[in-house]
Amino acid sequence: MKIKKIYYRIYYHHNDLAFIYIQNIKIILKFWNICQKHNLNMKILLFGDFSGLHKNLQEALQELGYETLLVSSGDGYKKLKSDISLDYDASNILGHIKGRLKPFLYLPFFTGYDVVQLISPYYLKYKLFPANLYYSFLKQFNKKFFVAAAGSDPYFWRYGRYRMRYGPFEDHLKYDLKKKKSRFENPNDFIFNEKIVSFSNGIISDNVEYDLSYEGHPNLKGSIPLPVNMSKIRYQENIPIGKLKIFHGLTRYGYKGTRHVEKAFKILSKKYPEQLDLRIDGKLPQEEYLKILKESNVVIDQTNSYGLGFNAVYALAMGKVVLGGAEPEDLKFLGVSKTPVINILPDHNSIVNAIENLLENKKNIQKIGYESRLFAEKVYGHVNVAKQYLSVWNNN
Repeated sequence: MKIKKIYYRIYYHHNDLAFIYIQNIKIILKFWNICQKHNLNMKILLFGDFSGLHKNLQEALQELGYETLLVSSGDGYKKLKSDISLDYDASNILGHIKGRLKPFLYLPFFTGYDVVQLISPYYLKYKLFPANLYYSFLKQFNKKFFVAAAGSDPYFWRYGRYRMRYGPFEDHLKYDLKKKKSRFENPNDFIFNEKIVSFSNGIISDNVEYDLSYEGHPNLKGSIPLPVNMSKIRYQENIPIGKLKIFHGLTRYGYKGTRHVEKAFKILSKKYPEQLDLRIDGKLPQEEYLKILKESNVVIDQTNSYGLGFNAVYALAMGKVVLGGAEPEDLKFLGVSKTPVINILPDHNSIVNAIENLLENKKNIQKIGYESRLFAEKVYGHVNVAKQYLSVWNNN
């Protein structure tokens, strides 16, 4: 009986995989028909997605007239949309088998592109199989292959960790991983990382921390801000009514430095119970997260970062006052001399002081919110950012 049950599970699992494959092949064929119809000069494959970076970039490229295929697994609980889904159920053995094999079902259709951009060497979780083989194939059977430095990797842990005055490393190990070492500190992982970025046509960093990590690497070809589709984010005047509403999104407790926010909120709630509405919430689908942002006046991003993540940029675009990374290194990376972002450190006193200052100057919040929107459009507008990507792709 056990053998029969296993057989039926594999049989139906295989049928399910075949159905998904057929549905996605239809999407691929539709994509190629559009390319041929419009006689486009450049075909682009964006492979993987973190926090919507490639989704926003795809939308910009499409606005500029480029047909772009996005392949992604949805980035976990964020449930990001893509043209082809590589998502799988990681809760059982069959799901893991599917996770290893599913990318190969589409591999013959991921050839002949002018540009392929991989979101990170660690997008496919199994580095020996399928990642190593798969990336080599993408490089060999497409004209250009770029790698985005858009997430934690061995370069970040080996070099970024010691090139920055502070970072998420120790808290991430203690509170999130509950380990003494990260997998990214493994020498074999560094060798794998180096192999992928070195055989690519170029590395493109998407924030200041990863830019510092790859600083000096001969294959670092571009440093480009996050692309965000501003037309999808509604700006509203930031006029505090009643209590000042302050929100911190909880995703990775240690990595984001949430303990400093908690300590600051504990102090502030006692001092200003009638003036502040303090909220920490997280691990929400992106749409629900954005709804909470809409109701807030002030958003606290990360305390362990030199620059901003996607959620902070969304908050800027909505007209919120953002507390987060705004170090001199980040301003240089972004190519600006000033920012409406209020810089905070991994220290609760830094957060307390910033919020007390806002309370004392509550009348300035509306103006800061307006400046936040203008800043987001200028620096992170997805079309302008896409043009920077096109320039790097064309010139390398």
